[in-house]
Amino acid sequence: MTRVGVAGATGALGKEILAVLADEDWVGEVVPLASARTSTATLDFRDASVAVDVLDEQAMEDLDALVLAVPADVAAVYGPRALGVGRPVVDASGAFPGAPLFVPRVTAAPTQGPRVVAVPGPSAALLARLLAPIRAAGISGPATATVMVPASASGRDGVDELSRQVVALFSSGTPPRKVFPDGLAFDLSPAVGPLRADGWTDDEVAVAAQVVRLVPGAPVHVTLVRVPVFSGISVQLSVAGGADWTVRGVEAALFGAGLRGPTAAGARGIPRPRRVEGQPAPRWGRLRRSDDGALHVWASADNLRSSAVALVEACRLLVGATSADRMSDASDDDDDA
Repeated sequence: MTRVGVAGATGALGKEILAVLADEDWVGEVVPLASARTSTATLDFRDASVAVDVLDEQAMEDLDALVLAVPADVAAVYGPRALGVGRPVVDASGAFPGAPLFVPRVTAAPTQGPRVVAVPGPSAALLARLLAPIRAAGISGPATATVMVPASASGRDGVDELSRQVVALFSSGTPPRKVFPDGLAFDLSPAVGPLRADGWTDDEVAVAAQVVRLVPGAPVHVTLVRVPVFSGISVQLSVAGGADWTVRGVEAALFGAGLRGPTAAGARGIPRPRRVEGQPAPRWGRLRRSDDGALHVWASADNLRSSAVALVEACRLLVGATSADRMSDASDDDDDA
C-alpha cells in the first residue's frame, strides 16, 4: 500500500494535491503534513477525514514518497530528511535548483537517477506546454510572453486577502495589504516582485530560465502581471516564426501535445480563468499569424490543478522507479544468498 506524505497539505496547492491523489488507484494512504501552527485538524480524503500530522514529527521512513508544497526554506529542511532515508521527493518550491524539472508531455519521465524531482511554477509550466509543440511545428524564433498571475499563486493567504480587499473597498473600509502591499482588488500589479536595475524582476528572469531549460532554443522574455483573479493563470504568447508554418499545422501540434482548444467559435469560446477551473490541461485560443510570420496565441490554465496533476504524476513515476529498484535489490540479495 503506497503511503504518500504531502507537506503543506492545508494550503491551497496542498488541498488540490490531495484531491488529485484521491483519484489515483496506486495511492493507498495519504499523510497530510503541516506545521505545528496549523489550525486545521483534519482534511477530507476520499470518503474519510484524515488527521493532519505535524511535519516536524513525521518519521520519513514511514512514507513511500514525500510531496513538498511548502515554501523553499521549509522544503530545504524536510526534503533532505526524506532523501536521507531513501524516500523520493517531489518539490514545488524551487528549493532544489539542481533537480531535474518535470512537466507532463514536455520532459522525459523521471524513472531513474536522482530521487528528487522539481515541478516548475505554473507560469513556466504553462509556457513550456505551449512552446514545446510550437517549436516542434518549426516555429523556432525568440518568444515574448505576458503572464497574468492570480492571487492563488501566493497561496491561501493571497486568496483570502484579495477577498477581504474586495469586501473592504465595497464597504469603504481599509483593505488589508500584507500579501499585496500595493493592493490588488479592482486593480493589477504590473510587476511581480521588486524591479531590478535592468527593469526585470527576479521572478521573470527565473521563469524565463526555467522555460528555456524545459524547451531549449531561442530566448524567452517574460513579463509577469498580477491580476485580481482568485485562481487561474493566463498568458499571451508571441513567437517569431517564418514562412513555413500554418495555423492548422500548429493547431494539430497543440492538440497532439494534449492541450485543448476553444470551446466554441468567436469570443465566447476563448479560454479564461473561470472556464478552465478544475481542468488538468491548458486550453488555448486566439491562435493567429501576423504579417511578419510571427505566431500569437492566448492560453489559460487552472494553476492549482495543473500543478497538482504534475506533482502527482512525478510522484507516481518516482514511486514506481523506487519500487522497481527495491525489487531489483531484493533479487540481488537472494542471488547473493
